[in-house]
Amino acid sequence: MSESSLSPARAKEKDGRRLRAAGNDQAAIEAYEEARELYAETGLQYSRDSAVADDVMSAIKRCDTLVSNIKHPKAKRAAATTARPNCLACDKPLRRYKHDGKTFNDGTPQEWGDYGDQRFCGLACGWRWACKHAPMPKMKSRK
Repeated sequence: MSESSLSPARAKEKDGRRLRAAGNDQAAIEAYEEARELYAETGLQYSRDSAVADDVMSAIKRCDTLVSNIKHPKAKRAAATTARPNCLACDKPLRRYKHDGKTFNDGTPQEWGDYGDQRFCGLACGWRWACKHAPMPKMKSRK
């Protein structure tokens, strides 16, 4: 077996990419599965030339991964329900909070900021803001 025996598998994989781009997922799954079988039938994944064997094994894994991703797509995150505020300390827009569904006691959703506080982009900004806005103790007069 030689690398020329890989050309039908590569063509089938290319066909799968074209079908996926066109939105025909079922035909793309079939094309990727057929490409995987063609890669496996060459037997080059067991060859002594480690570069060819690595290429064939990565192609087989790539086809398996693509089929899995088409069959089981990642769940999309729901759109935000409140406007994106800025950090109180540095005035940068806050990142989206990583845990969905949490709310404050008043029912407001925790959507923004690293801690879901909708105030600060991180611990350092919160600390800086607190130091800046803390009431300073008054000096006692010396007599």
